[in-house]
Parts: sequence; structure tokens; C-alpha cells
Amino acid sequence: MQRLGVDEETLTNVYQEIQPNQLTVNQEVTKENRHGQGSDRLAWFWRFNNCGNTHEDPWMDEFYRVNWLKAKARWQRWDEELNLVKHEMGWTVSWFQNKKDEWDRRYHQATKPGHQAYAQQQVLLWERFELDAQNAFKDKMIIVN
Repeated sequence: MQRLGVDEETLTNVYQEIQPNQLTVNQEVTKENRHGQGSDRLAWFWRFNNCGNTHEDPWMDEFYRVNWLKAKARWQRWDEELNLVKHEMGWTVSWFQNKKDEWDRRYHQATKPGHQAYAQQQVLLWERFELDAQNAFKDKMIIVN
């Protein structure tokens, strides 16, 4: 930049030394759901505006638009995942309740005392699973009937 005649103030205030970690390959393509991507920051040279005014630089406008769309898509994926996890919590509780009800029916249909005792034990087991899940997922799950 010095050979191109850039003044000293611009060199110290605008341009920075490029660090090796700023030259890595963008992992949004290879690992789009990787952990920690929400805290990614663009290297300074991608945010640098050559014209000094973003309204006069259509390339930078397009660059920011694409990055905004990527961030929006990432947020939508995580929002969808959160919604699915909330539903899965409700489905888990419903599954435990279904198993409890199934063993309760078997208890009432059993004719031998040993069968009834085993069925009652299973009812209590699945009821405990259901209560534990309800307590763990309280105010987080979505229950669909």
C-alpha cells in the first residue's frame, strides 16, 4: 500500500495487519450447522469500504446483503430446530403416558397375581418417567393432542 502512495494516516487507521486466522476457508459451506458460528465475525478487509461511502459501493451492498441473508437462514434453521425440540419434549411425555396407560390396561386384564404385580410395577415405572419428563420440560414443551 505504501508503494501505491497511501498516506501514513490511512495506513495506520484503516489498514490492519492481516492475521493468519483471517485467511481461513469459510466453513458455512462445508459445515453449515457447526457449533459457535453465531459469534463469527468478518475479517476487517471484508468490511472495508473502498469508496468511503457504502451508498456508492454496490459490491459492498451486495456483500452485506448476502451475509445478512446467510445470517437470517442460520437463524431460521435454529428457530426450526428449537420448535422441533419443544415438540419432541411433548412427544416424549405423551409416549411415557401412553406406555403407562398400556400397562394399566394390562393390569386390569391380568388374571394371575404375578402378572398383575408386574403390570403394576410397570405402571409405576412409566408414571415416574412421565412425571420426571413433565418436571424437566415444564414450560418448555409443546403438547399437541
